[in-house]
Amino acid sequence: MLVCRLCFKRPLLIIVCFLAIYVILCIIYLIYYSSNNDEESHPIHRHDDPQALPRPPGQPLPAGFVSWEAVAEFRARRFRNAAERREVKGAPGENGWPVNLDPDEQAEADRLFTKETFNVVASNMVALDRLIPDTRDRQCRDIQYPKELPTASVVIVFCNEAPSAVLRTVHSVVNRSPPEYLHEVILVDDFSDRIELGKDFEKKLEKSWPDGIVKLVRAEERLGLIRGKLFGAEVATGDVVIFLDAHCEANKQWLEPLLARIKENRTVVVCPTIDIIDANRLNYNGVGGTSVGGFWWSLHFSWRSLPASEVQRRKSPVDPMRSATMAGGLLAVDRSFFFEIGGYDPGMDIWGGENLEFSFRTWMCGGSLEFIPCSRVGHIFRPAHPYTFPGRKDTHGLNSKRLAEVWMDEYKRLFYLHRQDIVDKDAGDISERKALRQRLQCKSFKWYLENIYPEKFIPDENVFAYGMVRNPSTNMCLDTLGKDEKMRFDIGIFSCQGGKSAAEVFSLSKNFELRREEGCFEAFGGERGTVSLSLCYGMRGNQEWVFNKESGNIIHKSSGKCLDVANVQSGGSVVISTCTGAASQKWEFEHYVAI
Repeated sequence: MLVCRLCFKRPLLIIVCFLAIYVILCIIYLIYYSSNNDEESHPIHRHDDPQALPRPPGQPLPAGFVSWEAVAEFRARRFRNAAERREVKGAPGENGWPVNLDPDEQAEADRLFTKETFNVVASNMVALDRLIPDTRDRQCRDIQYPKELPTASVVIVFCNEAPSAVLRTVHSVVNRSPPEYLHEVILVDDFSDRIELGKDFEKKLEKSWPDGIVKLVRAEERLGLIRGKLFGAEVATGDVVIFLDAHCEANKQWLEPLLARIKENRTVVVCPTIDIIDANRLNYNGVGGTSVGGFWWSLHFSWRSLPASEVQRRKSPVDPMRSATMAGGLLAVDRSFFFEIGGYDPGMDIWGGENLEFSFRTWMCGGSLEFIPCSRVGHIFRPAHPYTFPGRKDTHGLNSKRLAEVWMDEYKRLFYLHRQDIVDKDAGDISERKALRQRLQCKSFKWYLENIYPEKFIPDENVFAYGMVRNPSTNMCLDTLGKDEKMRFDIGIFSCQGGKSAAEVFSLSKNFELRREEGCFEAFGGERGTVSLSLCYGMRGNQEWVFNKESGNIIHKSSGKCLDVANVQSGGSVVISTCTGAASQKWEFEHYVAI
């Protein structure tokens, strides 16, 4: 008080007082600003990772913001506004409803479908921040997740994707992810040459997300999806890296269940439950349920029903579901663990096989793999890729060969049984991947089959015979005729391909099934009735067959009729008829095991 009185009595002192106060305030502000920009005060979690790219010691403050507090406030307000958004009645695709096009719009959509592999006209009409239905089980809405969770870097790789699909993916991620957990969204442009993804696209990103939460990095050469993901993971600085395809929509509270599970166990790789966004009308269908991943011996991914052992293990429909494999496009993993077990195989090219390789390696090298029912993400399942494969290489085949040689031990024989065409092809140097397996002291593939996927049928184990099933009188073999084995269809016959066609590989199991990997021969006893391939149910019945090696007859047990090719042309369907001993009813297996 005495100083103030003196200041007001003497003008010179007044000036000195104001200057002193100003200097003190400046010092206080600088100390406060410095402390709030220090990485220790703002935990941008990092990991000492020799494989990671060099990163700057801190993040620059986004233009237009005076402090990180202002950025945090902006992000929190954006998240609240998105949560409070109301349905726009009548807007195309709103609330996940299908988009209806007039005849001219539909004609344009059909014209562009070959290029885009989905309805881009409908996509361009749908709001980038549209509402979608909450497809979670109601029990999910009552779960309380920990307040302290690891931070997430969401990596999205795209190459010549339709901008509306990419932007809608990003809007859904940012709008439905609590800002305290969403560290960044990294868009990896895999050397796109599409004009709409150039400077205008960058401006849209800057306008939509001025706070810098979305970061665009452009590859200087074509990386492919696999190496593009690896590049994104190296750039990422969050605790958890989440990979999403560029044609997804994250649903309500999708992020917290993934992060909470990884917080419980850093070695678990988790996948959201995948809902389907229709590629033609963009409607959002909450059909993701209790399916988990499997694989075909051709090393393609397959969906399968939850096995009985997992049904018994789980106590609630919202418990995580263990899975032998994952589809690969959508997953979350602790970033340091991802690199500890070898990231993605950088020797794999463009697309294909990396999902099974990462699945096998995760289980065999100390991790686990789960689907999380309370995390839902919609995905456009497109009938083809909108991007090209340089050199038109069979990248899936060559990548799968790398996987088979490194991870499948003696069971790689079953891959080559389906892909004899690739036995002598060069899949690149795999010495580093073999050394990785040795360094990590990973388990055998036999262990994986026995402990993680015991339901998997092995075509040449626990069988009486396997391989081609040939009728000597016609030199025709049983054949799937290239039909989709996820659907029921009639078994055909075709000229024998000398063991070079996977469509002619069958097994006679010790459960008396004439079968493929998932499907069994089934007949209903009518004279000259066709024989269908349908899902094996393991109860014999109409799927029970007996082979008499002496007579060569394959007999349908319940009807007593014989498998027959009489009067059936190549490309037709095999039938059953009354056993007569005719040459058309005699069969030979390529390999006999226990007959």
